[in-house]
Amino acid sequence: MYNNKTPPMTSYSAPKPDSPNNQTHNDTFTDDPEGPDKTPCPLQSKAQGKRPLSASPAPLPSKRQASSLHKPLSYKDVPQALPMPSSHPPTQLSLTHHTGALFTAPPQTLLLHACNTQGTWGAGIALAFKQAYPKAYAIYHAYCTVEHSFKAGNSVPVGTALLIPPVDKGTPHWIGCLFTSRRYGKGRDGVESIVRSTGTAVEGVLELVRAVNEGVVGDRDKEGIAGVRMCRINSGKFGVEWKRTEEVLRGIVVREGWVGGVEVWDQEGV
Repeated sequence: MYNNKTPPMTSYSAPKPDSPNNQTHNDTFTDDPEGPDKTPCPLQSKAQGKRPLSASPAPLPSKRQASSLHKPLSYKDVPQALPMPSSHPPTQLSLTHHTGALFTAPPQTLLLHACNTQGTWGAGIALAFKQAYPKAYAIYHAYCTVEHSFKAGNSVPVGTALLIPPVDKGTPHWIGCLFTSRRYGKGRDGVESIVRSTGTAVEGVLELVRAVNEGVVGDRDKEGIAGVRMCRINSGKFGVEWKRTEEVLRGIVVREGWVGGVEVWDQEGV
């Protein structure tokens, strides 16, 4: 169970949602957060050139625009006690399988993928996420290396999740980071640990989805999460057979106010 009594998240500069996104991406449908990043983090890039003296300052967002922005949510926003089951007998999470491109989801869809706690989306589907959603990656990277620090022994707890609102222009998708392994590559966690962490991470993100959707009720300036998609998480370089992960996901009890189903997208329909 998550502990929400830890200190609040350290403030860091989240990228603006209207920043350009000119990257291309490759829809690969197995999680592969393997390898160090070969491209710089957007938060670490230096500004190129100077603004002309005659340039007018950018207008401040109106109250309506500002109120429409969500903030990233983490395990610190999850209550100690999850809501009661939504039905009696309890209903378990439903998975539906689809073939096609993960990133062509409708607006306000949440896209889930498995992550390490070192702040790296270096290969496979993780790299595709980084290329398609560079601003979301910057938030994830800062969360792992500024709010937490793997090297300092204060890494993100495995079995938790980070929910990032739409911040990349032209890609109105929420991004859900499921922390299922501490490291990537040869140092990744064992299969049993990854599977166990997957269950609690997905429970945590579903509770965050509930909080977001309840928070937008009656607020015309905000949009909630319309649906949830994922690839076959853990089945790339994390080395976990998809059947093991699927079994854990189907065993999750749907709580009051939770989304009851998740779409699993696969390019080959395997």
